[in-house]
Amino acid sequence: MLRKNQFAELNIRHRGNSERTLATVRRAVRMGYESVAINVDIGKFGKESDIIWSDEEDEVVSKKRKRKKQKKLHDRRSGDGNERTSESEIVPDPFLVDESKLDLSAFAVNGKRFRQFSRLTVSIDADSIHHLQHNKKVKLYDIIAVRVPDEQILMTLQRKGDFVDLVSLDATAMEKGRLSWLFKQKIVQSCIAAGLTFELCYGNALISSEHRRQFFTNARRLLEITRMGRAGVVLSSGAEDMLQLRGPFDVANLCSLFGLTPKCGRRFVSSNALSVLLRSQTRRHTVKGAIHVVNLAVSPQVASTSNLPNKNITEQLATIEEFATEMSAVQMEVKCPAEERENERGEKDERRPKRKKRKVEEEVDREHGAERQDPTTNFENHMELFA
Repeated sequence: MLRKNQFAELNIRHRGNSERTLATVRRAVRMGYESVAINVDIGKFGKESDIIWSDEEDEVVSKKRKRKKQKKLHDRRSGDGNERTSESEIVPDPFLVDESKLDLSAFAVNGKRFRQFSRLTVSIDADSIHHLQHNKKVKLYDIIAVRVPDEQILMTLQRKGDFVDLVSLDATAMEKGRLSWLFKQKIVQSCIAAGLTFELCYGNALISSEHRRQFFTNARRLLEITRMGRAGVVLSSGAEDMLQLRGPFDVANLCSLFGLTPKCGRRFVSSNALSVLLRSQTRRHTVKGAIHVVNLAVSPQVASTSNLPNKNITEQLATIEEFATEMSAVQMEVKCPAEERENERGEKDERRPKRKKRKVEEEVDREHGAERQDPTTNFENHMELFA
């Protein structure tokens, strides 16, 4: 059950180096995170992914590889100059680490389970929101996070954004005037009421003092319009390597710079993060959050006898001594109450007083002086009068 998980890190970025991502997840496990989301950030949706799937440490592409990529893009262009990009090139496949390479002994001792989720982060606009909703590769991800440019897109997500789980804030976006919706309290509150959650990534604050100042500005403004983040706000790292990751209690202490106590800050990495995971699992595995279909595993013995009639199965089970004893006891329990009910019904009928028959009819006959008809008279006797 997801409710047993206490701390969750929802943004461990994967940039193509699987070993670096694995090292970051290992550090998250040692720090006490029980759920992690491995994030694939493709930038603006509708263009080919800028992620370079390489195992090189520095992830630097040679000039020859760049020329090859440009030639491939040129060959894919149509006659009018528009680029034809397939869904697989826009959205890569989800990435998850191999859990066999993780030390999960601490979870087994405490009776807990480690969970990892796939996440996709994109920047959308008015033209790409429809394509994002109907992209087949997007549906393979557990968590969908978006970056929105203005309040109009945010209002659209509030009405039709059931396919989105997170709205991520860019720490440097305020300088470019792209977070004007942070001053629209009613819009943000309506999005939270619709189930959306806003994300703050503290990893950007570790880069420089300018990014730190911008991060705290955005964070304080968001907490002001969300009632101090009681619901709908999460804190994540956005870490690309293990040095950018902080423990859950360190993140809770970070909230003291927002004017909150560490105890209140824990919900940003625990209960609020759990709400995001529950929303994503409900969206993927249920029908409108009401129906959940599960494939039940059938044992080979049951599957082999599933084509036999029920009578033959009962006869085979009756050959077992314990089953036959239990069946006889059940039949006696079913039979005895039925007989007792009939006996009680008969006793009630005997104790019931005899009613005076046709009392009203006799009084009417005496008033009108009419004689009482013979009770043996039937329909044929009456028809003889008209013969």
